[in-house]
Amino acid sequence: MTRDSKDVQEELDRLREDVRQLREVVNILVNVVMEEELTEEEEDFSTYSGKEGRFNLLN
Repeated sequence: MTRDSKDVQEELDRLREDVRQLREVVNILVNVVMEEELTEEEEDFSTYSGKEGRFNLLN
C-alpha cells in the first residue's frame, strides 16, 4: 500500500467513525423529541374532565 492510499484509508476510517457518532447523536435527539411529544400528548389528554371536554364523533 502506498503512502497516499494509506492516508486515504485512514481518512475513510476517521470519517466512518464520525458518521457513527453522528448517528448516535441523531438517535438520541430523536428519542428525546419523541419522549417530549408523548409527554405533551399525555398532558393534553389529562386536562379534559368529563364529557364536556371531549370531541364527539357523532355530532
